[in-house]
Formats: sequence, structure tokens, C-alpha cells
Amino acid sequence: MKIGPKRDIMRSLGVVAAALAIALSTTTSASAHYVYENEEVWANADSSKCLYNYAEVSHGSRGGYTKSQAHTGQNTGPGGCIFPWVRPAGELAAGYRYQKWDGAKWYTCRMLLSGDGVFSKTSTGIYTVSWDFGVAPPCGGGYYGTIGYSGTFYGGEWLARDVPVWSGQHYIEP
Repeated sequence: MKIGPKRDIMRSLGVVAAALAIALSTTTSASAHYVYENEEVWANADSSKCLYNYAEVSHGSRGGYTKSQAHTGQNTGPGGCIFPWVRPAGELAAGYRYQKWDGAKWYTCRMLLSGDGVFSKTSTGIYTVSWDFGVAPPCGGGYYGTIGYSGTFYGGEWLARDVPVWSGQHYIEP
């Protein structure tokens, strides 16, 4: 008995759906290539100007990778501001604390903070700082995460520089 083409398609879709369900139910954050969070950390009263902070952790070249990004304006990542907003040179900052879990608490393994002079060198709406740690994790294998910081100078003051965003954790093999 021959099965019709419509039934073959339905059976194929069922197999694909089952395989996808198995893959998704067995995936963990440790098997993800990268983990990140992107949050609005400041907006003016009418939300026409805002600042988003992006924090990421991943395997990089196998020994770990950290990234922090400050972004303003439209089309600058998930959740952009209402209007484009380019900041003058020196008025957008980003930094990170690369954290490692020691089994009882998180500690800072490496850091690069905006107080260390990490500011945009040109007019921009996106400023990124990142580091690829090569083939060996800087503080040994284990769980790592990035605390990202960003800030913008507006109205005569720095805004949101003390609002951290946690990337989530990611296992880096020794």
C-alpha cells in the first residue's frame, strides 16, 4: 500500500518536530555558544533618548570571552531608543567585570572599567569593550559571567555608570 505525498510530508514534519523537542529539552546554558543580557539602564522622561547596556560571556577562542556594550539610538540592538542618538567622542563609556564562581561565591577574575579611561574616541551610538582570553581560561576552568557597565554623559552628568547588567553564567572548560 502506497502512502500519499500529503501523509509523507506530515510524517516528516512529525519526525522533525520530535527531533527538535529532544534537542531543546536536552540543551543547557553550558552547551550554548554565548550567554548575554541586554537592558535599558537609562531613559529621559519621554524615552526619546536612552542607554542600553549589553553584557556577554562565551567560549571565545576556547579560554573565554567577555563583552560589554553601551548603545544609544535606533537599531543598536534589541530594544533600541525611539530616536537616533549619537554621542560625542568621550561621552559614551563601557566596562566589565569578568566574574568566576569559586564554588561558594562570585569573584572578579579580570576587569576593565570606564573609570580606567574606557570612553568612546569618536562620535558614536555604540561603544564596545571586549576581551578574548585565548585558549586557556584566565582563572582556570569553571563558570564565568560578565557584569557589564555602560554610561553616557548628558545634561552635565554621567548617567547609569553604576547600573550593572549580568550576562548570565557560562561554563568554560579548563
